Amino acid sequence: MVRSKGKVKEFLSNTEKDVLTGQRADFVTQLKDLNEFGQGTAAAQIDKGAIQKQIDRIDRTIAEREPPKVSGARRDELIKEAEAIKVQLAIGMPTRDEMNHPAKNPGAVRKHMRWDVRNKPLIERFRTIQRLINPDEPESIENLRKDK
Repeated sequence: MVRSKGKVKEFLSNTEKDVLTGQRADFVTQLKDLNEFGQGTAAAQIDKGAIQKQIDRIDRTIAEREPPKVSGARRDELIKEAEAIKVQLAIGMPTRDEMNHPAKNPGAVRKHMRWDVRNKPLIERFRTIQRLINPDEPESIENLRKDK
């Protein structure tokens, strides 16, 4: 029997964290309103425990998927690794011209799909590193694409 290596931990982007924080705020407001104004009305039938579970689930998700703060030598290692991955990803990547004009470049889409499948682990690692070292503005792989 082969054991799984487990799923790679994904970190929240700032946008995802903002969405979760907004949802949490909505649930907290709803729970507060139910406690204040829900007595003796149809709102008293709403399950407050379920709302609290949603708040707890969001808190747990944020706590589990929050990217750790990286500094010092570890940050330098990650930046070096990202630079090495950039060099590897640039090899065989279709150019912007090929991607923008597939009719002029037959096979460009298939070339991109093969490149994407071949480099999937590197792409995921690059995204993870970018979320760790630069959570506010992670660099996109599209920046590596040459013009011509």
